[in-house]
Amino acid sequence: MRTAWQKMLADERLDLQSHAEWIADALMARVHAAGLGDPFPQHRAARRPPAPRHLKEDHPSPLSPGDIAPLCDAMRGTGRARGTAFEIRNLDGSRFYASADWPARHPFEGACDLGPPLGDKTLHAARADGGAEFRFRAALLFAAAAAITLFITLSFVGGGLSLVHTLRRERLDARAKADFFDNVSHELKTPLAGIRLNAELLAGGRIPGEDLRRGALEAIIVESDRLGRMVDELLDFRRLEKGTRRYRIETFDLASFLLDPAELQAAAGASQGRASVRAAGPSATVAADKDAIRQIGAILLSNALKYAGDGPVEIETEGPRIHCMDRGPGIPRGDEERIFERGHRGDSTLSAATSGSGLGLAIARGLARGMGGDLTCARRPGGGSTFTLHLKEA
Repeated sequence: MRTAWQKMLADERLDLQSHAEWIADALMARVHAAGLGDPFPQHRAARRPPAPRHLKEDHPSPLSPGDIAPLCDAMRGTGRARGTAFEIRNLDGSRFYASADWPARHPFEGACDLGPPLGDKTLHAARADGGAEFRFRAALLFAAAAAITLFITLSFVGGGLSLVHTLRRERLDARAKADFFDNVSHELKTPLAGIRLNAELLAGGRIPGEDLRRGALEAIIVESDRLGRMVDELLDFRRLEKGTRRYRIETFDLASFLLDPAELQAAAGASQGRASVRAAGPSATVAADKDAIRQIGAILLSNALKYAGDGPVEIETEGPRIHCMDRGPGIPRGDEERIFERGHRGDSTLSAATSGSGLGLAIARGLARGMGGDLTCARRPGGGSTFTLHLKEA
């Protein structure tokens, strides 16, 4: 900014000085051509800045303003005098002659001495418009500088806010990851501890009776199944994150599929008879992966049974949608989307009493969206939650 301003000042002063020297040369040539002065003096030697006052000629010029005015008026508007006003001053600084367009105010001027017979005079040149163009360029320069300063300031402020937002998001992500891994580690240790305890008791022969030994073996099988499901969830979630999950899309009637006796029996077994399945509206033909629908249904049913207490779970089909409804405590207001995040388990007082990795709903939504559908959640009137699986119509 300072360099540009200094260059503009220097260019303006140099330009006006050049104009003053040209006008002085042209005026002296006209003076000599009119026979008003000695034709031999080297008037071009006057093309230099004004000399100190005590070095100038101290005898007055024999010419009057009336002698000079016609020559000056004829020269106006020619060559470098075009758009440039000029004034001739006496040794004491008083005005000897001024062109009609000499501005009352001007920021800069160029000046040089005149030769004989005007050796005691100085010619001064200024912009006829009072330096309006210079002020306009200066205003543009300051406006550009202000705009650049504002841009830099906003960039710093915006960058700072963006950095704060990024750091906050990274901190929250890091905390969520830490909580997720803590929870998964705990969930993995629990079945492993049960398996190891029963295995050590069996190996040491410290379980008397065939029935107790059979119970210990069954406990090992149950905990192994639980551990296997958790590993499968982790692998499924990883495939969904990487986009490597493959789907076998088929076209079928949704209500007929859901009300198939085999599917009803599987739902009844998984819910211990607490789930009811029915068609609440007209059916629809969908394009989806049946295994993915079964996996989503198992996740929703498992969650409903965990959090709904002893209440019933209702499963309904309505067009290309499946609703899973319960009468549990419901989802806290504002958490309808957060529950689908990795590791989120809702109310800690409820989740502390139930097992799980916190991946179920994230996997279920990932599967739904992978088939071109979606999975949403809403608060159920009268209490509880409604999870809706939206499928793509064929």
